[in-house]
Amino acid sequence: MSVLGDPDALHSWTFVPDVGRALAVLGTDDRAWGRAWHVPTGPPTSQREMAGRFCALAGLPAPKVRSIPWAVVSTVGLFSSEMRELKETRYQFDRDFVLDSSAFTRTFGTEPTPLDDALSTTLDVARAPEVAPAR
Repeated sequence: MSVLGDPDALHSWTFVPDVGRALAVLGTDDRAWGRAWHVPTGPPTSQREMAGRFCALAGLPAPKVRSIPWAVVSTVGLFSSEMRELKETRYQFDRDFVLDSSAFTRTFGTEPTPLDDALSTTLDVARAPEVAPAR
């Protein structure tokens, strides 16, 4: 498995349904006014740990994780706007990128979805026939 940046750098991952729930709270609670909020986000985990946990939940062996050289990303970016945009977020993967959402949790009482639950849900969606890629 190939990843961007340092596979062992810590990274904060946010489960998309947690973002939706947080936005609903922020749009309906007057305490949200006047500041920026980090939505509920679990403890930071490296890309290597995330890939290993996901494979374990899927019943697959631990993957071999390696980094894609940024020179390759830049070269592919000459032809792909999606790859070109990755230069903007490179800092999030070359070193630790950790968010602290404790203020949100203290204020609104909302915890992030536990990692294994988020990954299991993602796995279930990926396995669902209605979202399988067309052949």
